Amino acid sequence: MARVLQALLPRSLVGRVFALYSTTLLVFVASALVLFYRYQFQVELTEAQERADTLNSVILPVISDSAVIGDYDTIQRTLERAVQHSSFSSASFIDLRGGVVKVPNPGTPSMPPPTWLQDRVAALLLDSNLPVVVGGSDYGVLRLSFASDRIAGKLWQQTLVTLAMGLVGLVAGLGLIRLLLVRWLGRLNQVQDFERALISGDPTQALLSADDAPTEFRATFEVLGRTAASLQLQRAQAAVTLRAIADSVFTLDADGRIVLANPAAQQTIGLPLSHLTGRLMQDVMPQAFDAGRALRPWSGRRLPMADALGEIRVVDSSLSLINDDQGQAVGHVMAFRDITEQHLLEQRLREELGSRERALVALRQVLEGLTQVSATAEASDREGAGDDLSAISQMIGGLVGQLQARGAQLNAIFELTPDAFVSFDAQRRVSYASPAFARLTGIASDPLGLDEDALEALLRRQADGAITWLGFAAMQRDGNDEDRQVVIEIKRPTHRVLELRLRGGRSEAISQVLALRDVSHAFEVDRMKSEFLSMAAHELRTPMASIYGFVEILQHRQMDEARRHEVLEIIHRQSTLMIAVINELLDLARIEARGGQDFVLESLDLCTVVPALVHDFNPPPSREAPVLQCQAERCMVRVDRNKLQQALGNVLSNAYKYSPGGGTVSLQLRLELYNGQPMAGIEVADQGIGMSPDQLARVSERFYRADDSGAIPGTGLGMSIVKEIVELHGGRLALQSQPGQGTTVTLWLPTADTMAPDT
Repeated sequence: MARVLQALLPRSLVGRVFALYSTTLLVFVASALVLFYRYQFQVELTEAQERADTLNSVILPVISDSAVIGDYDTIQRTLERAVQHSSFSSASFIDLRGGVVKVPNPGTPSMPPPTWLQDRVAALLLDSNLPVVVGGSDYGVLRLSFASDRIAGKLWQQTLVTLAMGLVGLVAGLGLIRLLLVRWLGRLNQVQDFERALISGDPTQALLSADDAPTEFRATFEVLGRTAASLQLQRAQAAVTLRAIADSVFTLDADGRIVLANPAAQQTIGLPLSHLTGRLMQDVMPQAFDAGRALRPWSGRRLPMADALGEIRVVDSSLSLINDDQGQAVGHVMAFRDITEQHLLEQRLREELGSRERALVALRQVLEGLTQVSATAEASDREGAGDDLSAISQMIGGLVGQLQARGAQLNAIFELTPDAFVSFDAQRRVSYASPAFARLTGIASDPLGLDEDALEALLRRQADGAITWLGFAAMQRDGNDEDRQVVIEIKRPTHRVLELRLRGGRSEAISQVLALRDVSHAFEVDRMKSEFLSMAAHELRTPMASIYGFVEILQHRQMDEARRHEVLEIIHRQSTLMIAVINELLDLARIEARGGQDFVLESLDLCTVVPALVHDFNPPPSREAPVLQCQAERCMVRVDRNKLQQALGNVLSNAYKYSPGGGTVSLQLRLELYNGQPMAGIEVADQGIGMSPDQLARVSERFYRADDSGAIPGTGLGMSIVKEIVELHGGRLALQSQPGQGTTVTLWLPTADTMAPDT
């Protein structure tokens, strides 16, 4: 059975898919038609029976009324209208006396049905009988008889139409699927042409029209196409490579006859391929073979041969075997490479080797002079090294070691020196920049290779417009080798003042050297010195002018005793102010000069010392004494009692002076951790005029006074002295202030258990 089915199956894939589709479609269409017919048959019979019952119910009242009065003509007409254009063969009224009024349907079926269908319908449909009862009296029976031929004819007509439509759909579907299958799967025949197309040299042409094939087959075609294209590309590359090879290549068969020769081989021999094919290689180049003409593989054999122009060339030849899968020789490949120029170069090299020893001896003599090698060491080197080259290598190694050591020393010096150096080559481009250059100038990019203008632009950019430097050209023009120096100010990334010195080079490799030195500290010291002298002179000049002026008045004018007493009071007050300024200047200078070495440190309890210091402080008239608060019962610190009293007195004095409107001055002792270290703080707070952030930043500067009006007396040195005293004790000064809301000054001192013991 399986063989029969195998024999009946079509051979092609298109035929098999079409047969499977046709069978499946035929089975489904036939099943659908059978189910549809059975459903339609049952529906038609049910509707016919329901129509009979409905018609009986409709005409029954008319028949009943006519039967009661014996109006059989009305019954006749009613029955005629009932059977007209209906599926009934006749309508009858049978009374109790046996009288019958029967009206037949004169119509005929639209299509004669087959007998089996008509009999089937007649067997399933029964006449519809309905008794005629009026007022409880029975008058007869109303009967409707079905026309089975009409009903069967209608069903048969529907069946034929359905079969026709199904047949048309089946034929159309089979035709469409046949067309698509041929279009989609018919491309598989192109695979049969693949081998012929591959041999013809263009295998991809056989697969170019497979884009509309199914995905599975299209992927197969694409793989075949890529494989064929790769093979063709390899073939083309091999042909191009063979043509491009400058060496002469001959392909020989097992007997040594020429099968193929590339263009270079043809040009070397001077004959085309048509004249070389089939000839023995021993006859074409007899000088390459032994007398016995045996084909034995070799490599690297140099041979003289005449080219097409008759010139003698030297070639490097090789002969290789081509073996099959069983290892049998099926051919040979013979290659020639023209090494005439190489051969000539080797001859020249041999000629020049004679001068090698003389050059080595001369070089060794020079190196011996540089390295100061003695004659004994020279003989030892010759015996140990074996030749001049080894001895020279040792000398060069020694020189390199010395240069490396010298370079390491210079690098270490440049790394440690705070000054920067930049050297320029003969074209005045940067050839070296020491590590300190980036640190001093803040220029992160490597300046190597930059010319003078580019380096000058980088320095000006770091100066951010504050530079008044005229540039390298002005330094080269205005100064000599020892006096080309300027001072520039660098603004970013940090403020620095740099001194630039430009000196000419002492060799052709170095045209000039730029030296940079950080002189920021010296400039800052000079600025502070000038500012201090200016402010000190200003502070001393004011009272001195008053004293000088009033003394002149006393000398040249006569005045009464009251006026004279008033002038003397002014002179005394200004003298007292000048003495206070001088004393505070001397005190500040002494503190800075001695660095706290004259402090007499002792362990004191601030909770005991501060109240005593506050008690000794005299507040201005009409002002209340400071209010003291202490959070701890005991607060030990190591301080100089007198210096602490001086610092706290200055802070309290400022608190009262800078709160002219009154208000409470309070003191509070605090204990807190600062950077992990316990600190004791003396906090003094007033309710005075306060300070702005700018004023707060300068409050500890010498001679700086937050009050510009001059109404508040003072020298401007008090907070400077306080800051120096606190910091020499290892503490810090903290200030908080807002304009109009007062100022809080805190003297933070390390507690006694955190300080080193006395030495």
